[in-house]
Amino acid sequence: MIVTADEVNRSFRGAVDLLNSRVEGLKAFDMSEHGFWRSFAAILLTLPAYVVSIAFERLRLGLIQPDRTLLDSFWIDLVVALGHLAGFIALPVAMIWIARAFRLTDRYVPFVIVTNWITVLGLLVLSVPAMLLLLGWATPALASLFGLSFSIIVLRLQWFATKATLGVPGLAAFAVVLLGLVLNSFVGTIMRGLLG
Repeated sequence: MIVTADEVNRSFRGAVDLLNSRVEGLKAFDMSEHGFWRSFAAILLTLPAYVVSIAFERLRLGLIQPDRTLLDSFWIDLVVALGHLAGFIALPVAMIWIARAFRLTDRYVPFVIVTNWITVLGLLVLSVPAMLLLLGWATPALASLFGLSFSIIVLRLQWFATKATLGVPGLAAFAVVLLGLVLNSFVGTIMRGLLG
């Protein structure tokens, strides 16, 4: 399934509406079965964030050298790719059981569609501080500050979107967002453990 430029534009515009606490932003997303599967295909849009992740892991491991290419280690590329993919699908997979347990199955598809598009947007935005650090345009402290600020914005967006799509109170939406954070932290820990 190919994601069209129109769908990317509409989905990002809907995410911006949700960021501004406008529930009508949900109308911008394609809530059909095709829209559901295309929201997973949207991970291809995060290729720049994936490349930044590879570079950042190589920096962390002390492997960035002027005479070596960025993609010269299949193991690092594979582990980062699997971590990238696992981070993208972890919450939607976990929500299958949660949606069934709390009788929210009719709201599962809209939740996943919106969450996937927010994840795409979040990965792209959160890769900016790491890229600035890698390029030497930001100090580690400044990159951390940017990263924290962007994270708060993305988490607030995910909280409001969860509340709107699942129709749950704010505290329950916060619990879902917290679950996503825990799952992503777990994926990151496994990834870093495999890389050493």
